[in-house]
Amino acid sequence: MTLRSIAWSVVMSVLFLAPAAFLHAQGLAPTGNAQVQQPDSVLFQRAMKAMKESRFTAARTLLNSLIRSYPDSDLVPRAKLAIGDAWYAEGAFKQAELEYQDFVTFFPNRPEVAETKLKLDSIQKR
Repeated sequence: MTLRSIAWSVVMSVLFLAPAAFLHAQGLAPTGNAQVQQPDSVLFQRAMKAMKESRFTAARTLLNSLIRSYPDSDLVPRAKLAIGDAWYAEGAFKQAELEYQDFVTFFPNRPEVAETKLKLDSIQKR
């Protein structure tokens, strides 16, 4: 092996492993086989755990993954609402307002709509 091919192998290894190391450090790395998609309920539970630990970016990442991967899941409305709650908890009220408005628009018959409208009112009074 030449020095150039060794250097190329090292660079490719770093590029391949860096994203996995970042996800692991953020608590987002999948366990077991990376090719296996996690069930919607597992993604939601992990997101709620992240919320309790004030890891709001990680929670939003997991919730968005759930929404993209399982668009027909019964957990999608709760995930959408939780994304708004994560923004709200961080004090990012404009982003929270947008998520809450989307929730009311797309899920107008959900029981959480009344509470969501109260949150929207509190944001708009700021």
